[in-house]
Amino acid sequence: MQLLSKYSKSIFPKYWPLIIILIFFSIAYSVLGIVRHNHYQSFGYDLGIDDQIVWQFSNFRLPITSIDDTPFMLSLANHVEIIYAVISPIYWIWDDVRMLIIMQVLVMVTSAIPAFLLAKKYKLKEFLCYAITLSYLTFFGVQNALWFDVHSSVFGSALLMWFIYFIDKEKLRLAWLFFFLTLLSKENFAALLFLVSLTYLFITRKKYHLYFMGVSLVYLIFIFGFYFPNIISGGYKYQTKDGLLSDINPIYLINTPDKRSVFFYSLFTFGFIPLLYPLYLIAYIGNLAIYFIFGRGVPGAQGLFLHYRVDLTPLLVFATILTIDKWKNKLKWLNSTYFAIYIIICACAVQYMLHLPLSYLTKQWFWDQSPEVANINALISYLPPNASVASQDNITPHLSHRRAIFTLWPQQQKFTKNSPCGEKVCDWFSWGGEPEYLIVDTSNEWDIRHFLGDRKGFIRGLKNLEKAGYIKKIKQKGHARLFYVLKSFNK
Repeated sequence: MQLLSKYSKSIFPKYWPLIIILIFFSIAYSVLGIVRHNHYQSFGYDLGIDDQIVWQFSNFRLPITSIDDTPFMLSLANHVEIIYAVISPIYWIWDDVRMLIIMQVLVMVTSAIPAFLLAKKYKLKEFLCYAITLSYLTFFGVQNALWFDVHSSVFGSALLMWFIYFIDKEKLRLAWLFFFLTLLSKENFAALLFLVSLTYLFITRKKYHLYFMGVSLVYLIFIFGFYFPNIISGGYKYQTKDGLLSDINPIYLINTPDKRSVFFYSLFTFGFIPLLYPLYLIAYIGNLAIYFIFGRGVPGAQGLFLHYRVDLTPLLVFATILTIDKWKNKLKWLNSTYFAIYIIICACAVQYMLHLPLSYLTKQWFWDQSPEVANINALISYLPPNASVASQDNITPHLSHRRAIFTLWPQQQKFTKNSPCGEKVCDWFSWGGEPEYLIVDTSNEWDIRHFLGDRKGFIRGLKNLEKAGYIKKIKQKGHARLFYVLKSFNK
């Protein structure tokens, strides 16, 4: 206790602004994620899937998800996210999806510590260290990722920042620890570790960086050259139809307005300073190439939003800090209070221009709770804890601590006879497995993201299921409805 008291007295006065910043952003991002989830604005894709995987690990079971479009699929066939096994004991503390939301926030926010310490190591002005830390925590990739459900790439980005700090400090044991934790976060982080290590090899000429590069390269070859092509049926889900290495063209980096916007706003957040020394942007360019060239078949990964740009955060911070250090003796203004103010202004400008999630905390609509929330909660209370359930996408993450929770997929069905809608083609649904219950809410509060289809077609589909004898309504509250499932589609 005396040692802890002594440490506290020495660290708190010295870094109290950093501690306040970390506490503020931890609370702000946790509130954003939890309120959004409580209002049924989170989704089975991705929160429900990732939550079920972590929950399975916490119960010493294989990471099998029933929520995906291929139910009861081993999650490792989709992404190699071993990090979820590492963090799964959090559910021994509180067995609730909101624990995962809070955990993600804490891991990301505390990764600002190595960003701050890296700036301090290079003797940047105190105020500039804090300005860079604020830019790190308010970067649009961070805000969008922490707002939009839970993602392994957030954990990987945070751990990568720690790796960068320890490899820069030449604390190799800790560097190796965070190297492997980052490597196990998601399959694409091996490429980022390789490129960061390559950058430091150019900077320091020290041979141990070759070891980091070698392990990263071997892992990449194993994952994309053997594991996905030979073990996983259908191969890597996120490659283009002709393969990851087909039609490699550098123009794909900037061939759409969305991609050019990513370059502009990401560099703008840090005052365009990394452009003063492009060597430090190797990993940054490589990260965007992963998505824009090799992963161009994933439309949602090509722009500013969702969680795909969080990977850029540690790469731009370390590039900014090293660039300032490179030029600070020749360009004195780079390491000054005025430049720190400029960095803060840039971050605030991006916040304003993109209307990023932290601003939602000031909006009344964010805090207002729809009456449908209470209705859905009331019907969920009728579900037995271990019952198998099918549900619409925004209800799924509230039920994902069970082994059989299925996504309700709207579709159209052809009928040659006994058509429930009187037509040859009717609005219909599919789900995996054999659920015992179906729970939905058809309020106009929700849209295509929640229904995974048109609302009117969704409502017609439910009526058709009832007429065809697939479901029977047992409870209704407002627009929320709970059904028994009388028979499944595979029977």
